[in-house]
Amino acid sequence: MTRHRSREEREEEILLAAAEEVEARGYPALTMDGVAARTHLSKGGVYRYFANKEALALALFEAAFHARAAFDVREVLAWDLPIHETLLRLLHREAGPETPPQTARLYLVWLQLLPECLYRPSFQETQRRLRDVYIGQYRELVVALVARRGARFRPEFEAQLTTSLRLACALVEGLSFQRISGLAPEEQRALLRRFIEVMIHDAVEVTSDPLL
Repeated sequence: MTRHRSREEREEEILLAAAEEVEARGYPALTMDGVAARTHLSKGGVYRYFANKEALALALFEAAFHARAAFDVREVLAWDLPIHETLLRLLHREAGPETPPQTARLYLVWLQLLPECLYRPSFQETQRRLRDVYIGQYRELVVALVARRGARFRPEFEAQLTTSLRLACALVEGLSFQRISGLAPEEQRALLRRFIEVMIHDAVEVTSDPLL
């Protein structure tokens, strides 16, 4: 007897098919027909879950954003890395041999969908909403990292931490646009590292802890 799939499972199936289509053919060539062909649904079945291509692309963009940005604060603290190395590892993620195929695929999807944020209000709003979620999480992490080292923020900087994290996220996205046009990952990483080192130097009182 065939098990009835939940709505969540159907949506996951469709999003996986859409990611595979983008990986294989590129986002401009994404069609509902192509997505349906990679699922157990008809084209009409796909439309029952996503009203149009934009709705599907937005859901895919959100899934790709989470794949690049999601982290567990306690797990990251357990890395026991210097603050700037911790932030660099989180903000600059590249698919490697150990990256699950679906996550690696979503990294590629994120790069292909990011330009939509330049001119589509729906993508811009989704990007702002997701960015705010993770900036709050990054703030929690940085505060915990500084406190764990027995250091402290410079008084004039603590109130500006959220702004600095917004700038860091904007830099990541800006460098990603340049990556699309040919910026090498090594150059991207070096520029981001320099920004983070300056930010931490300006933010935190001098300490002898080598892991700061």
